[in-house]
Amino acid sequence: MRIGLDLYTIGHLGLSPFEALDFASSNRLNGVQFLEPSAIAPDLDPDRLRDVRRRADRLGLYVEVGLPSPNPFGGMSPPGAPIDPEERASWFRPHLEAVAALGATHARAVVGNRHDRFRIDVPWARQLEATSRTLLALRPLLRDLGLRIAIETHADLTCDEVLALVDAVGDDVLGVTLDTGNLPMRLDDPIEAADRLSPLVLMTHTKDAALAFSPRGLLWQARPVGSGVIPVAEILELLRRRRPGLNLSIELHPRTYDLPIFDPSWLASFPELRPSSLAAVVRLAVEGERRIVRGRMPGLAEVEQVPWPDRAADWIARSVAFLRSVVGRGGG
Repeated sequence: MRIGLDLYTIGHLGLSPFEALDFASSNRLNGVQFLEPSAIAPDLDPDRLRDVRRRADRLGLYVEVGLPSPNPFGGMSPPGAPIDPEERASWFRPHLEAVAALGATHARAVVGNRHDRFRIDVPWARQLEATSRTLLALRPLLRDLGLRIAIETHADLTCDEVLALVDAVGDDVLGVTLDTGNLPMRLDDPIEAADRLSPLVLMTHTKDAALAFSPRGLLWQARPVGSGVIPVAEILELLRRRRPGLNLSIELHPRTYDLPIFDPSWLASFPELRPSSLAAVVRLAVEGERRIVRGRMPGLAEVEQVPWPDRAADWIARSVAFLRSVVGRGGG
């Protein structure tokens, strides 16, 4: 398992694609994950994409990439992208061809942002149905190009919804990007969800988080890998047994999110929620509070006082050190 970095983590540095590769190499990382091909070549020029691939190969780095959202109604859908499934599939063609030009066999995609589930203008069920229709329309092209789209456990889909989407479209063209830190955000038991999703995992966002209580329910805050309450080591051991060739792309950010589980209307947006899953997430918050009280983990407000540019490098270094202690040095 190789250890790399999702470039969202260092977006504040404003690096070019080649500078990002040099950053990874100089920090003894094994690879990078770009947001989309357009972040490498805004015009999706295949020659520039291949140049980046060649530079990465010379540096001994893996390159992974994402795609625009297949959800035509989602908050992360590109402006102007078609809604009709067949038209959207045609619109996707140059983006998928760009992934192939990078020499990749799969690419990450998200269905929505953390607000889309709760919208009333386009209900979540309609968004999921439209996403499925778009992905089904993409099947022939994905098969022709030998590509799979790895649907992320973003702040959108539950584990059940990810599996249902893959089942509807086909695991020959779909897989999963497992974000280890995001699982509790949609009230999934991290270990159970990772276990169920592991056969389909093609990519990762390797992340940790602190959970704590608030008057409305829970708070979730990103943390350096290995310093939060997510059972990252157990998840990685599970993945190492089942998907030993995975790249572990660290994704960190400074955000804190509200999970108002005490609000019945919010909780009603998870109609398939199992009590055991909710209990597992609450248990993580109990552990988080315990660590904060005992001084074993900084509180959420304390962490927020430090601007992201002043803590990003330290968080990356701590995350890399933890991952190397768990999975070894990989290729670095």
